[in-house]
Amino acid sequence: MNEGICLKVGIAGATGYTGFELCRLLISHPFVEISALFANRSAGVAVEKVAPFLRPLAGMTYETLSVEAVEGLDILFLALPHGESQKVLPHLMQVKGLKIVDLSADFRLNSPELFQKYYKEAHHSPELLGKISLGLPELYREDLIGVDVCATPGCYATSVMLGAWPLAMTGQLKRVVSDSKSGVSGAGRGLKEGSLYCEVDGGFSAYSTGVHRHQPEMEMVLGVPVFFSPHLVPMSRGILSTLYCDIAGTMTQDKLTQIYEAAYEGCPFVVVKPDLSNPSTKYVSGTNECWITPKVVDGQIVVFSALDNLIKGASGQAIQCMNLMCGFDEMMGLALIPPYI
Repeated sequence: MNEGICLKVGIAGATGYTGFELCRLLISHPFVEISALFANRSAGVAVEKVAPFLRPLAGMTYETLSVEAVEGLDILFLALPHGESQKVLPHLMQVKGLKIVDLSADFRLNSPELFQKYYKEAHHSPELLGKISLGLPELYREDLIGVDVCATPGCYATSVMLGAWPLAMTGQLKRVVSDSKSGVSGAGRGLKEGSLYCEVDGGFSAYSTGVHRHQPEMEMVLGVPVFFSPHLVPMSRGILSTLYCDIAGTMTQDKLTQIYEAAYEGCPFVVVKPDLSNPSTKYVSGTNECWITPKVVDGQIVVFSALDNLIKGASGQAIQCMNLMCGFDEMMGLALIPPYI
């Protein structure tokens, strides 16, 4: 049904880590063509000067994002710094025939009060909060089919929500404590003191415990309190979340396995591995997969959830959403195998 289709794609924020990953993955997508790259600070600069590794895009030039510049595109990915999408999205939504996938945090939450609490600023487009589909296909696939705009969740939030959602659906989940570790790329490509090599190498640090911006996303979707403690690990990419889940009643390993396997039946990018003895980011790095290992240990439910923060946690998930929005096979362009070393 898709024979002969070639949709024109634009990427805003094309010189960030997620922008680079979008370019890398979309180059191999059979039904799209990268037609415009937006990066305001690099406007007028040739792609090969900034990203020589994106050889198929050589000859293209970065542009300044504007409503006029996106006219004629079929799809626009917004991989902009948090706070920027909310200023431009209402205007971009007026462009006829344009579908938009927003990778920022600006439209993930459902109320301006919640946004103000966690982002310490007023929202520029509060009327849109709670009205844009959340781009988490395993939970909201039907909501994404054919929709014009979606907002993908955060990388940490994706790992925790996918890890705990099957339990939440049973009605037994009471509380989640998440101990999550992430690689440094999760902080973005901008220059930050805490991301410098000498600050990160050889260390292992916790930050934003109980107040991280992804925590309200988790609570909003799961419907239970979440206590979230993120940690920075000296590696480039990957997230491993260890979830300690309190439930009403008791649970056997067989029942827990059954719940998770049933919940993710038909979800090509979630791999349920209850017998895995060593959950690791190695198994998912470079892929759009999330590996989930649910276990009952001395009566405590512990769920390990591993994914690549730049792919399933960002760019790959955004392309997965695009596929659903455009009527493509969900896996199109995302059949990736990890480079183990």
